[in-house]
Amino acid sequence: MKINYSPSTYSSIVEIGELANKLEKESGKKYLKLHRGVMDVTTIDLNSFVDDIDFNSKSIQHYGGNDGEIELVETIKTLFHLNEHYVLTTPGGMATLDLVINSLSDKTFWVPKYHWGSWNKIFTIHDKEIKTFNDFDIKNAEVDEGVVMLCYPSNPTGFSPNFEDLKIFADKCKERNQTLILDLPYYYLFNEMSDKIYELYSDNVIILSSFSKSVGLSGLRVGYIATKNKELYDTLRIRSLYKYNSISTVPQQIINKLFTSNNGKMAFDNYRRKTQRHIKENIQYLSEKGLLFDEYTNIPTGPFAIINKTFDDLLSVRISSVPLNKFTYKNGDENLKNFSRISVAVEHELFIEYFNNLL
Repeated sequence: MKINYSPSTYSSIVEIGELANKLEKESGKKYLKLHRGVMDVTTIDLNSFVDDIDFNSKSIQHYGGNDGEIELVETIKTLFHLNEHYVLTTPGGMATLDLVINSLSDKTFWVPKYHWGSWNKIFTIHDKEIKTFNDFDIKNAEVDEGVVMLCYPSNPTGFSPNFEDLKIFADKCKERNQTLILDLPYYYLFNEMSDKIYELYSDNVIILSSFSKSVGLSGLRVGYIATKNKELYDTLRIRSLYKYNSISTVPQQIINKLFTSNNGKMAFDNYRRKTQRHIKENIQYLSEKGLLFDEYTNIPTGPFAIINKTFDDLLSVRISSVPLNKFTYKNGDENLKNFSRISVAVEHELFIEYFNNLL
């Protein structure tokens, strides 16, 4: 066969997961897998509300609409202050990024110095140029022409800026009519639906999110894109049609019931409160033990944190992590291998059991 090879490479996080599984199998001992972006404190009680769904209905068993299930799209618009936006659902957060980046003709994308490694992979696939800035000081961040991308709370740092500082930066982008992408898969795990981040949603802003992180349902693969730009919306619809031709109806209906039924709302609230508590306790433990990255300007929000231990340090006590250099543009800063990104979205008792072996 004549293969059209991908210009990008396999995810290092997947490779680390395969290594952890291998070591676990060989040793017969459990590893604490903090390399993953999985919300692993608890699970949503789906059984408490899925009885409300008629799995024999045509709306479940036939193709859904190209923009997504109408009821879920309307729920997203209402809950997340997007009534003035065009909204379409996608199969998870990665698809939102791929669709949007592929639909913007800009060559240059500005991203924080520390950013999700998959952004690099997608930029490479679509032949985009990457430039970076310091989002730990977002109100004074300097960017030039091109699209700006932000993710809050940040993957990999778990950092969230002061809202007023973020608004200063967003207003600068608005004044220049510079496209700003807000990638918010974790945002509503830590913030109320009424949070005023919607004040940033100007005409130049594209909102990306998913329900993989904020409600912990990564297995359902549902994300969404919101924009006020009709031309971008029309382009996204065409690309999505020939990429995956609508997404599964079952997970969309489950997500909708989660946010609209009384039992669903209760299940979400229970999940969120417990997850928030354990994340906060884990970050507090890291802070008290002097393990947090010294570049932080305030305590991270979660669900990730950077700590001053190496990948090998952590692996020696059966904790899998990701070296911080994997979350930079060219992965080339050797000094950053002295730091690791970990998930803090695990049960606190389990977290300290493993970390106490490190200290």
